[in-house]
This record gives sequence, C-alpha cells and structure tokens, in this order.
Amino acid sequence: MHVFLITGMHCAACAATVEKAIRQLPGASDVYINLATNRLSLKLDDSLLSAAQVIDAVAKCGFKAEEESEEEAASVQSRKEQNEKVSSQREFYDLLMAFVCFLILTYLAMQEMLHLPRVPISEEMNSFLQIVLLVPILLAGKSLYRSGFLALLRMSPNMDSLISIGTIAAIIYSVLALFTTRGDTAPHLYFDTAGMIIAVILLGRHLESRARRKASGAVRELLALQPATALLLRDGQEKTVPVGELQVGDQVSVRPGEKIPIDGEVLEGVSSVDESMLSGESIPVDKVPGDQVTGASVNRHGALLIKVTRIGKDTLLSRIVHLVELAQGARPPIARLADTISGFFVWMVLAIAAITFICWFFFGGGDVQQALNFALAVLVIACPCALGLATPIALVVGLGKGASMGILIKSGAALETAGKVKTVIFDKTGTLTEGKPVLEEIIPVPDCPRSTDELLILAAAAEKSSEHPLAEAIVQAANEKKLDLPKVSEFQAHPGFGVSCRLEDKQLILGNARLLEEKGIPIPEGAVPEMPASTLVLLAEEKRFLGVLAIADRIRDDAFIAVEQLKKFGLRTMMLTGDRPAVAEQIALELGLDEVSAGLLPGDKAAEIQRLQSLPENGALAMVGDGINDAPALAQADLGIAIGKGTDIAMESADIILMNSSLPDVAKAILLSRRTLQIIKQNLFWALGYNLLGLPLAAGIFYAIFGGPKLNPVFGAVVMAGSSLTVVLNALRLRKFQR
Repeated sequence: MHVFLITGMHCAACAATVEKAIRQLPGASDVYINLATNRLSLKLDDSLLSAAQVIDAVAKCGFKAEEESEEEAASVQSRKEQNEKVSSQREFYDLLMAFVCFLILTYLAMQEMLHLPRVPISEEMNSFLQIVLLVPILLAGKSLYRSGFLALLRMSPNMDSLISIGTIAAIIYSVLALFTTRGDTAPHLYFDTAGMIIAVILLGRHLESRARRKASGAVRELLALQPATALLLRDGQEKTVPVGELQVGDQVSVRPGEKIPIDGEVLEGVSSVDESMLSGESIPVDKVPGDQVTGASVNRHGALLIKVTRIGKDTLLSRIVHLVELAQGARPPIARLADTISGFFVWMVLAIAAITFICWFFFGGGDVQQALNFALAVLVIACPCALGLATPIALVVGLGKGASMGILIKSGAALETAGKVKTVIFDKTGTLTEGKPVLEEIIPVPDCPRSTDELLILAAAAEKSSEHPLAEAIVQAANEKKLDLPKVSEFQAHPGFGVSCRLEDKQLILGNARLLEEKGIPIPEGAVPEMPASTLVLLAEEKRFLGVLAIADRIRDDAFIAVEQLKKFGLRTMMLTGDRPAVAEQIALELGLDEVSAGLLPGDKAAEIQRLQSLPENGALAMVGDGINDAPALAQADLGIAIGKGTDIAMESADIILMNSSLPDVAKAILLSRRTLQIIKQNLFWALGYNLLGLPLAAGIFYAIFGGPKLNPVFGAVVMAGSSLTVVLNALRLRKFQR
C-alpha cells in the first residue's frame, strides 16, 4: 500500500476529484482519500504506474502530493508538524489581513443602516474604498479561488467552486450596478457581503484545521514520548547521542526515571518499567536480564544496560503508529453513502442555485438583487465539507484513542465490524487460562505415611528428568517451596502414561491409573477424587498408592471480568478448545459462558466458526485468541482479536490487537467501536440535516410559502463553516472515552 500526503484539499468534492483522477490511471486500485488526515492510499502495479505519475496526476487536479516514506515514524511526524506549523501561520496571517479589511469595509458599507458615525466622504469615494478594501480580502482567499476555478475547468467543481462563483457573481453585479446606476438612488452593493463571506470561510477553515490537528493528537502524543537522545556505552565510555544514530547491537544505559530510548534486550540490571503509553496498563512490569523492553517506556527504579535490537521504522512504536495511520486512511463501509452523495453534491448545488435565480427573477417580480441574494445564499450554505468529514474525522479520533489505550484497530472496516459484534468466541489455553499447567492440590490417601511436602519431593524428584508440561508444573511447585530434590536412578518415561524411577532402592511410579494398574498397584476405591477441570497424576511408592496430584491450567483472573462485561453489553460468549470436554465444560460453567465446543483441532476451530456464522442468531462473530496457533480461526471470524504484546504474528493475523494482553480490553474495544460508530452516524445526520434544511431555506422556499424567514448570504457562510466545525468537535468527544 502506497500512501501520499496531499495539501490544499478543503472539502469532500476536492477529495472526490483527486480520487476520480487517480482511479483512471492504469495500475491504480483500492484508491481512497481520508479528508481528515489528507492522505491518499492506493495499491500500485509497479509495472504500469509509478509514484511520480500519481504525484503528477494530483498536481493536475490543483493540489500537491508527497509520498510518505517508510522511515521512522517520529521523523515523518516531525516533518509533518513543521509543514502544518508553516501552513497554520500562513492561514492565520491571511485571516488577520482579511478580518481587518473586512471590519473597515463593513463599517463603510453599513454606517447609515446601523446609524454609526458617518465617515465624511462622498458616496463615490465610499464605493471606491470598498473595492480597495476588498482586494486584500480576495488576496487572502486566493487559494480558495485558485482551487475553485481549477476544479471548474476540470468539470469537477468543489466547495471552493461554489464560494468562488457566488462571491465573484456578487462582485461583478456590484461593479456593474456601480457604473450603470444613474440618479439619486444609490445601488445596493455586495462588496461587504463578498468580503464577509470570504473572511468567515477563512475563519471557519482555520478553526477546523486546528480542531483536526487536535483530533490526531493521540498518535502525536505517542511519538512525543520517545526521547531524542540516548546514553551510548562504547569502549567503556558513556556518550550522549541522538536516538537516530543508534544501530542494532549498540549498548545503551538507562538510569532510574529515564525513558528507554529504543527497543532492546536487558543485558544487566533489574528494574520495573512503565509501559502504559503503549499498552494502556498502568502497573509497571518487572524486567530482568533477557527481557525485552520497548522504546518510549519509562524505567522506574534500577539502572539498566540494554542492547539495541530494533531501530527506525522497525521499532514497536513506529509500527504501532504505522498501523494506526493505515487504519485511519482506509475507507470503512459506512463511508460509502457519504462518498456517493459527495460525488454529485456540488453539481446539484450549482443546479439549485441556477434554478433559484431563474425562479426568483422571472416569477418573483424581476428583482435581480433579490434573485442574486437567494442564489448566493444557496451557493455558500452548502456543506459538502461536513459530509466528507463526518466519517474520517471520527475514525481518526476513535482509532487514535484506541492506540493510546493499547487497543490497535487495524482498519475502519474492523472498527465497524467490532461495533456490530453480537457473539464473542474465546480460545481456552493461553486466552481464558494462563496457558501453562500449575499444581493446584496434593491429596494424600487417608493412611498415607508421608506429608504433602514429602509427596511433592518424591513427585518432583521423579519428574525432574521429564520434559512434559505436567512434569514442569510439579517441579516448579517444588522449586517455589525451595525443597531439596534427591537424585533418582533408572528413570524411564512411559509416553502417554507417566514415568517410573528408583529412589533409595524404592520404586516410584507417577502417572495415570492405567500405568499403576500395569505395575500391579491397587488403587483404593474412592481414593481418586472427581475433578473434571484438572489432570490427576497418581503417585505410588513400592507398590503402595500414596495420593493424587491435581494439575490444572488456571483461569485468568481477568477472564471473569471480561465475560461479565461482555454479558453486560448484551453479547453472547462462547469457547472453542482442543481440550477434553469435561475440562472445557467446567471452565465454561465457572465463567458463565453460553456455549462451549471441545476436542477441536486448529482447523476444526475455523470450521466450527464457519458453522456458527451460518446461524442468524449469532450475528457478527468475534474470535479472541493468542494470535499464534489460532490464526485460521482468527481469519475465519468476522473479527479477529489477538491478545499478545505486539508479537509479529498477532499483528499479522488479527483485525484488533490488544497490546496489554488484557481480556477486559475486548469489551473496551467493542465499546469504543460502538461509540465511534455512534459518532459517525450523528455526524452524518448533522451533515445531511444542515443541507436538507439549509438549502431550501437559502433558496427562499420558506419565504415564498410562509413569508419568512429569509437567509442572508453571510449567515449562510457562517452556517456552512459551522457545519464542518460541528462534526469535528462532535468527533473530539471520543477523546474523553474512559477505560
């Protein structure tokens, strides 16, 4: 996917013009422009089309394009912010000049109407001064006219075209009236109206651009966390260097309280690291030699020596930003309606304005001034900008907010699907459970001659040479109690059954009931308890049954919270697992899951999801897995959610990545998606409402039928500017979304 940053666009019609031009190029596909970020994304067939040809095609549309390189995200963002700063300053100075001249112009034009102190000059001089004051305003809005008339020449009019046509028509009418009117009656001039419309448009765009920059603040705040310098250790000497100069293999020192400058591996030191800026988790994570650390996280306590493992665009921070920006630049299905309307909207407005002028001139008494007034109001009140911004601005804020919480939503389509999810399916091992067996309980027979610690010593000594996960759980339990384990001899593994060995000339048998039966060891009736959620390991010494070790994969503490939250939102919860049905059903019972399917292979999970998708009552399905062995199921589900701290496989296999591996974040991701969709629908409602109500009002339909109200063109410009600002401010409410 190639991404280009475009400058100069102001409305949906601008974006539609560029999209249309790029789609006509051979070798271009999946073309989409996000008006909120001014980014063009497309797939290029390198054999038919080059990036230079795309840039040239954008230039012919009257805009400037620059391909975004795959350099470090912080460098890209820094350059972008510098360009935005220069553009913002230029906008402000143009706006300041326009408003100063507009205020003086308005005073001259309306001094009699408002009974203001009269400037002692003649009517002719007053009119001449109005023209002189209008010129700087027109110069301040020169980009508006350049864009508008270029679009007209290409037969692809945009919002600027509407403003240009309306104000130029008003100015031409005023000039003609000024030089053709004779007698004592002073002509009605529109110089102040044209000046005010341009000034209001410039003000609206300046406020809108500031709000839009705030909308993308989540990504900017993430990048701002990365330190600019690092303390490089080389030849025994520490030297402060820019982070951009670090190479893979370099060693850097990080003192307590400092930010970790780059992704790396801890070589020396023990500390706790605050990774909340990336994962959303506020509790610091303990780090010891061998652990991985992420750039921009904060070293809280001990000093660390870190070996650099990833630099530039390969760092986790850069990859997160890249994923978020790709998602913000992708067209979600819900945007299709607005895109379709935007394609013909400006032509429709031009037609309505022409019809309005003709009707009021020929059927409204032949009053040119009144007909022009209504037509001008139609041209300036149209709101294609609001329509074009309704969806992308909400996506920018929603996806950015998710990233700041450690929830990476990889596309607008994924966000829309997440908002419609009705059923959430969980993998068991490593998702609902901790993913490794743990010794839960030791149950000796009633007349056992040994204590539970002695039984654990016997079992751990026997299992010490085994590589089976159950053996690891037993040995780990003994190590946690700091028990000394004696050496055994004649160790023998019995695959699928257990192990046997000798300890101090006594035979130890550790395994299932079948192994003990084969060895001729009787098991007393009732000695083996019913524990369906655990795997039971039986222990015998010298033909005598001693007791049972219950081993289980514990349910994660946050799994209970996650399932409870999902049910609170009215979602069905299910589990798919390859484990035994008895174990699966017990876990499902404890968690309160609605349904469970057990004994499934990875391929079977995908087939089971396909079956569930065919049942209408399940609605859109979300699959939650670890992103490693659940790839087929994650791909088959309507929405794949991977839990895992940004692993490469998780980032490739799922639609949503939970960076903190926190199960309650599943509910947060779905709720955030619902809120974002709600904001999008509200924005579309307001944008369409502005136009459906504003256009008839501006055309004078209510005035003709009911005798009022009549819309002043300047107020129409205020409404138009306000419509875009409304959808942006409404989208900014997502920044207050709480975890």
